[in-house]
Amino acid sequence: MVNTHPPQPHPDDIVQIIKRDHKPLKVLLAILKNENVPYLEKREAFQQLSPLLEAHNVPEQEIWYHCMKREHAYTVEISEGELEHRLAEQICKDMKTTTSERSFLSKAKVLAEMIEHHIKVEERDLLPDFESATTLDERVELGLIYLERQQQIESLQTTERHRFPLSSLDNMQG
Repeated sequence: MVNTHPPQPHPDDIVQIIKRDHKPLKVLLAILKNENVPYLEKREAFQQLSPLLEAHNVPEQEIWYHCMKREHAYTVEISEGELEHRLAEQICKDMKTTTSERSFLSKAKVLAEMIEHHIKVEERDLLPDFESATTLDERVELGLIYLERQQQIESLQTTERHRFPLSSLDNMQG
């Protein structure tokens, strides 16, 4: 009897990891874009988004993008992705110190729209193409490296939070 069920996704496949990382980002981005969400809720969503975004972008760029540039013909798409990562990092940095509600909300909307576009291109084009051009073993190997790097980023973030608790930053927010 022929098995007609597609193979189960492997949890350490870099394609699956990236898609998993995108899920909470999408939820928080929707909050940032929603005109009916109050300012303080958007601030809270951003405080959750920023470390998640860093813990996703750094390994994505260092591991997956590096592989894509080296092994596959996606130089334009990867250059765009790297630029979007740099812009997102800069906007996040600006948002952390923005005291004006209007300025924060403008930046939040631009950030959300840019990241949503970035995720859409990855999920629609780059991830499926990468998946069909590589073996599961290759993707799992990359996934394990990605997860290790992500763990390093998250550990650094935890250390930074203990050195500079959010409550000490609240007074700077205005």
